[in-house]
Formats: sequence, structure tokens, C-alpha cells
Amino acid sequence: MRIQAEIEDPTHLKLKQPLDAEVGSVIVLEILGTSDRDEFLTGSSSLLERAYGDDEPDYSEAGTAIKVS
Repeated sequence: MRIQAEIEDPTHLKLKQPLDAEVGSVIVLEILGTSDRDEFLTGSSSLLERAYGDDEPDYSEAGTAIKVS
């Protein structure tokens, strides 16, 4: 489930839509910042390059290499 919320103050969030959870339920909130996203994209890109590098056999149907930029 993904819910958007606005920060009202350091201890309160205003949800953009209601949660589908019972009163008293415990939830875990994870904040992902821009640097987290950038690190993820850089890391996943380098892993793809290693997995499908120039020395890897061509798996495309067209017979041409798939380039990762």
C-alpha cells in the first residue's frame, strides 16, 4: 500500500487518503529521499551493465546488441 501524506509538524502527518487499517494497528514509515533514489538507480544500472556487458552473448531476437546508456 502506498499512501501520500503532508508533514504538518515533526510528529504529525496529514494523509491524502485514509489508511486501510484497523485503529490501533502499527505501521512502519520509511522515508526515501532523493539521494536514496539516486544511489538505487546508480547501483542497479551498474549491476545491469555487469550482467549484460559487451562480453555477454546476444540474447535479442533481432540479433543486435542491446545497449545500456
